[in-house]
Amino acid sequence: MKTVVAILSISLLFPATIMAQIQWQTTHNGTDQGECQLASNAIRMTVYPFHVDVEEEAIITAIGDVWWGDPSTLELFGEFSLTKGSALRSMLLWSGGKILKAKLKDRAAADSAYEAIVDRSKPQVFARDPAEITFLGNNRYRFRIYPVAINNSRKVRILYSVPFQMFLNGPQFQITTAFTTGAQQTPTQIPIEIRKATPAAGTYIITYGYTKKTVQFGATYQIPITAFWADTYDEWGYYIGTSAKPIIIAPDTNFSTTAYTATLSSGKTAGNYTAVFATPPDTVLAALNELSPDESSSIEAKVVAGDKAYITDFTQMGYLGVYMKSTAAWDSSVYWTVYNSQGKTVLQCRKSYKPHSDSLIKTMLPFVWAAKYSLVEGNDYLGALFGFIDRRMSLLAQESDTLSTSEAAKWAEAGVPQLQPEEIVLFGSQSPIPPSDNVIFEFGTKVRTVLKNSITALIIIVKANRMINFSIRNFKSGVVKAALFDMGGRLLETWNTIQVSGGTAELKLPQQVKGCLILRVYAGDKIIQKRFTVVR
Repeated sequence: MKTVVAILSISLLFPATIMAQIQWQTTHNGTDQGECQLASNAIRMTVYPFHVDVEEEAIITAIGDVWWGDPSTLELFGEFSLTKGSALRSMLLWSGGKILKAKLKDRAAADSAYEAIVDRSKPQVFARDPAEITFLGNNRYRFRIYPVAINNSRKVRILYSVPFQMFLNGPQFQITTAFTTGAQQTPTQIPIEIRKATPAAGTYIITYGYTKKTVQFGATYQIPITAFWADTYDEWGYYIGTSAKPIIIAPDTNFSTTAYTATLSSGKTAGNYTAVFATPPDTVLAALNELSPDESSSIEAKVVAGDKAYITDFTQMGYLGVYMKSTAAWDSSVYWTVYNSQGKTVLQCRKSYKPHSDSLIKTMLPFVWAAKYSLVEGNDYLGALFGFIDRRMSLLAQESDTLSTSEAAKWAEAGVPQLQPEEIVLFGSQSPIPPSDNVIFEFGTKVRTVLKNSITALIIIVKANRMINFSIRNFKSGVVKAALFDMGGRLLETWNTIQVSGGTAELKLPQQVKGCLILRVYAGDKIIQKRFTVVR
């Protein structure tokens, strides 16, 4: 298929304004350290129903002068963060005319093998080529590549998967790239190709920097480097520095309920895996509309697998999203209950769905669930079973991992081959034991039950000139965020920095917005919301 170029430009290099996290250091005959240049960074994203595969290639150059030490045996090193729940799955390393494919190994064994090759204790007569990536916890990774000579480059390409998750603006993929902003010098623009994988369907929106547009699958977007970082502020609104900013890919406002199931019948990963992403059905929205504008309400959404039930206060989330693994299969239904302000049931209904369960779902749903279980919840070491870096495993590429000539030619231009079972190496006695059943994760947060009585209340007064005044009980001052929704769950407006003084603040409503609306306020770890009506 011919690639459509969405934006054409020339990529130049300029010093980045954020603290460099990719550097070089000497390993022999002295100690020195310096900065690096990201000579090239090419990214390809493939959008699947509930995850995005990201192939990211980086060419990193050691720049400057070496004042003390051997300039031909430098080590590239650094750290990067991926979006919460993302799983790093594979790596290729270029070494002259060869390509090395990493294996997933026990972390201690990988560290030992890497250090044995570098051998910092004595001068190098020749050097083989290792690269290692290790999970540090809290979504952070460390990488090391050896050797490189000063003013020379090394090339690496990695594969990671980013799950569909719940954020302030609803369900979406937030993709934080690995190498883009870490070097002292970076390209002014980063090419990102976005491809659509079967059975992905529908229309998606991409957001980067101040740009928001419909995704043209097959297009390559030249995204300004400034779109990859954002200014950050403390709770009092004072500037504290810059941080990585994700590229956002989200379904359009017509997002509706969808579900995916996979069943593995043997081995340590056997069980029923389910992912459910839901918006309230029309009957629930109708019941809400029948309540008086001044009457607060809540929605309970329940997912059942055998004798286990997952319950969430839907009004706290905006959407229902759940990943779960259970011995019993999901019953293919979501149970909805609407409560009024007194906690009395206004409506109960059951909505059934036919889940997708093709071969891709069978492969990836357990993988995404395992990554969330291991990386986000920190409960077990599942990388050796599912093929991703966890707290026990590291990716290590060395000379013995050189691809054959035919395989190297196949992957030279694009792609990262997935790990094969024989490339996941772990001592047998250390094989992880995954949870057997009934492990359920809420979208982007911990499991919670419906909240009937909140200690924090939101009071809204509609004023003239499309202004609203809101007050938060037990919250005197500070910075909060807010989002405005209609009763169909469509996001109308967001405010990321609102100064609350004396427990109150004012907002200006968008033009032409009227009817029954929902204001959701994020104050610290509290998420509170209130329905109100605008008549004109």
